[in-house]
Amino acid sequence: MLGYSMFLLYFVNAFQSSITSNLSAYITSGFETHSLVSVISVVSSVMSAATYMPVAKILNLWDRSVGFALMAGLATLGLILSATCSNLATYCAAQVLTKSGASCALVGY
Repeated sequence: MLGYSMFLLYFVNAFQSSITSNLSAYITSGFETHSLVSVISVVSSVMSAATYMPVAKILNLWDRSVGFALMAGLATLGLILSATCSNLATYCAAQVLTKSGASCALVGY
């Protein structure tokens, strides 16, 4: 059963990542900042990579189920912010929260 749930988790993460990356140009076109799409992607990837070690340390102190729930909640909050953003700064924060939450949820699982 664990193998199927891991497959489902990776599938949903890849599906969400694909949709988010394909729609980022459309979202930033509303703010007339097409040139910042690659910058947003790089910044969110770096911030996501920087959260691995602190999350792993926190998961050593807490339970993994709590860490998974927190990271899934963080990813969900990022997707909600991304859907309701009205400026570029909110969209950047949403991308960082989404990528950090989704990638660290895999660590917490």
